Amino acid sequence: MNFFRRKQAPTQTAVPLFDEAFLRRLERLSFRTAPALRGTLMGERRSRNLRPALDFSDHRPYTPGDDLRHVDWNAYARHEELFVKLGEATQSINIHILLDHSRSMTYAPAKWRAAAQLTGALSYLGLSGGEQLSLTPFAAALGDGFGPTHGKRRAIAALQFLTHLKPAPADPVETRPGRGLTRYAHTHPAGGLLLIISDLLDTADLAPAQTPLTVDPLAELADGLSHLSPPRWQVVIMHLLTGQELDPAQAGDVDLQDSETGQQLPFRLDEATLSQYRLRVRRWQKQLERVCAQRGAVYAPIQAEWPLEQAIIPYLRQRGVVQ
Repeated sequence: MNFFRRKQAPTQTAVPLFDEAFLRRLERLSFRTAPALRGTLMGERRSRNLRPALDFSDHRPYTPGDDLRHVDWNAYARHEELFVKLGEATQSINIHILLDHSRSMTYAPAKWRAAAQLTGALSYLGLSGGEQLSLTPFAAALGDGFGPTHGKRRAIAALQFLTHLKPAPADPVETRPGRGLTRYAHTHPAGGLLLIISDLLDTADLAPAQTPLTVDPLAELADGLSHLSPPRWQVVIMHLLTGQELDPAQAGDVDLQDSETGQQLPFRLDEATLSQYRLRVRRWQKQLERVCAQRGAVYAPIQAEWPLEQAIIPYLRQRGVVQ
């Protein structure tokens, strides 16, 4: 069940996401990935796995089929045995970004703007750092994405893709991130760094107690994350909510509409109801954090009103996402 909120038409701005000065400052950063994370050879990031390489730090005996370019001929002259040079071959990490573009993500301009800017910054960071990027929007199902691609020259196209991305149509089927994660894992067996940007509202049990749930959304999320486990995957869930969603200030009689399905319900919001709502939101975030920790994922709650460069990026550095 989704949060219910005042009816408001989704809004998308055409204002450019960044200026060039910010992008130049962003290039000073890089993703902080686990040492065991595998990537594609011939990138710009050094791998922790020793393999035949011209830039070497160790040797192993030659075996038939090894590339003769990696043979240490100086060692052969001294020992009359063939040795292959081993080194930290450069590689590019597969960066996967899943962006929630369901209706609940676009009900407030500040929320969708924050999601688009955060996605754009992370996309640019990956492309400018020589990584391979795959950017996929999702709602009730995975949408048509951008990539896989690599190279800084593709950054403009990635930002244009985000600028023109529209909210998904209202769907009576609830958006369920956990189900999409399972499918994504099966279609991307190579793994990599997976960054999920979503409000995760369909993992929230904030409905009245008498409302039956046909599926446990938190259990479904946990199952999805179980297919994205280390060391093949490194997962970061960026839980994006507005201050209004975390701590609503409205009171009185209101007509609220589910921004995902269009369902409308009348509510009377008094202080006792709002207090109970805040309590359940905090409990929900704790449950999400626990599910992520159990599955080896990083849970990073982010408030949409935080300035990107002054607050969100420093926060991601503290959480070990970028460095």
